[in-house]
Amino acid sequence: MHSPPSERELSNAVKTFECRRGGVVCRAKITAETEEEVLRQAVEHARRVHGVDLTQAKTLARYAQSLVRDE
Repeated sequence: MHSPPSERELSNAVKTFECRRGGVVCRAKITAETEEEVLRQAVEHARRVHGVDLTQAKTLARYAQSLVRDE
């Protein structure tokens, strides 16, 4: 039986962001040690590859943040 991860395990988890989770046809998988870093990289990726500025709309920024996962 699996027990839920401890707070320590969660704090040490690598954070990931994948465009495909947001319905975008893109194979990019961004990983970083913190949510802030993965979001920074995701914002840059969205701007450079998809021509979308996630910083211009709070709704898009919140949606992108909701797509960050622990790995």
